[in-house]
Amino acid sequence: MEELLKEILVELRKKDIEEKEITEEKLTYSLKECSYLSGIGLNTLQEEILKQNGNFPFFKVGKKIMVDRGLFRQWLENISKTHHELRR
Repeated sequence: MEELLKEILVELRKKDIEEKEITEEKLTYSLKECSYLSGIGLNTLQEEILKQNGNFPFFKVGKKIMVDRGLFRQWLENISKTHHELRR
């Protein structure tokens, strides 16, 4: 039983690494991918999009929200440098 659990854990870790590698190569991210990569909750990112004068770098393709990879990284860097508090 323990051996089976170890094998399952190994496979899950492989999948996690593969998903991250694919995500890193993309030019744009979905909001879910932004949440996954940054560790910021999906609800918090959605709140950032809804802010009137927010600076979260997103665009829409139909109803789908997309985020430029480079601009997302810049946004993270900027909020870190300015100690910007999310969810105010």
